[in-house]
Amino acid sequence: MEPNTLNIPVLALRGLTVFPHTNLTFDVERRISIKAQEVAMETGQEIFLVTQREIGVEKPTEKDLYTMGTVSRVTQILRLGKSSLRVMVEGGRRACLRRLWQTEPYLQGHVELVEENAGVSNTPRTEALLRQTCGLFQDYAQLAGNVAEEVTATVLDSQDPGFLADFIAQNTALRYDDKQAILEELSPLVRLRKLNGFLARERDVLSYERQMEGKVRDELAQQQKEQILRTQI
Repeated sequence: MEPNTLNIPVLALRGLTVFPHTNLTFDVERRISIKAQEVAMETGQEIFLVTQREIGVEKPTEKDLYTMGTVSRVTQILRLGKSSLRVMVEGGRRACLRRLWQTEPYLQGHVELVEENAGVSNTPRTEALLRQTCGLFQDYAQLAGNVAEEVTATVLDSQDPGFLADFIAQNTALRYDDKQAILEELSPLVRLRKLNGFLARERDVLSYERQMEGKVRDELAQQQKEQILRTQI
């Protein structure tokens, strides 16, 4: 087997995406998922985290999984009950699923590590793209209202387009298919441009939601005022 090919446990994620060089905590309940995590932890192996194409599929096969995922390391497992685990993972490198050769008692497959594009030179165009990203992210964070301060600090300090795209995608409420599109893009600048498109859309959606919530509040306040006046009369 090639040095860049691994034979490791596979965990199918539903509605989640794990990016390289980021940490994520999530719960697993399916028997095959619990077993895959336990085997990886007990044997010291890495685990391949890959997103399902359809969330509702209970017993995924190879055709139910995206090809691109992340080879990751399980750093902590907390048992919540007989049929649930809370898992903390550290994303490592992008990889492609070449073959899912085992589905019971847990998923196991051959994955090939992906060589990402080289670093990006610091040009005015790159700087402009980074500034656009920071501006869009700050707008999103202000509207969302639930972005941790340390996430914002990391975004504002980073000058690496590839890492920045991955980090923001991991820490924002983008749709999982949008996150998958970011994960599958190997060019750092193209990845960041894609992310900016998603952030602009989410910013606009959140802005419209705020406007609609404001209209509803105003209408309720007016109705209450009219009700009070009718009662007084």
